[in-house]
Amino acid sequence: MDASVLSALVGLIGVGAGAGATFGGVVYQQRHSTREARAARLRGEAVAAAEKILSELLAMQHSLRLGPYGAAEEEQRDYQRVLQHHHATIQLHSQWLSDAELRSRLTVNALYTQVGPLGDTRSDVERRAHGMALCADSIACVGAFLRSEALPVRDAYVDQILARWPEGRELHTFIVSGPPVEIDETSGSAT
Repeated sequence: MDASVLSALVGLIGVGAGAGATFGGVVYQQRHSTREARAARLRGEAVAAAEKILSELLAMQHSLRLGPYGAAEEEQRDYQRVLQHHHATIQLHSQWLSDAELRSRLTVNALYTQVGPLGDTRSDVERRAHGMALCADSIACVGAFLRSEALPVRDAYVDQILARWPEGRELHTFIVSGPPVEIDETSGSAT
């Protein structure tokens, strides 16, 4: 084999290896860029959902603070619908969050703001105060998520509120009571 043919063959192999490495680098870079863009998009969607959850939590806390005092029966139903709307919106938007522990905590807090355990004897003021405490816990959690920090530890008061439910406290392990119904003992009808 002639030296010029051998050098041309070595050059051709070098060009092929260089082209292969370049092609591999371009493919790797495109995949890496795609993964980064997807991660940034998902984080952006999660931040937008967290901001929506935060505004709903603040609105729910405000509604709980005001309460339905002095309102007509229809206005009291509207008040309950508003709370249910906030609850549903929080549940919906929490599904965009990638942190399972955060999703679970927001879901439990929002649910327990709406309902009580079977045989719940709390007054309306106690229910609202407990709901506001659960909202405050959720607000702290969403704030930690937005700052990319670990979830804060629940305070003793919130743990005490959640301890009212049966062991496990999963959404499917117990029967909940709905909004309180007062029974008028003189007429025997529910009001």
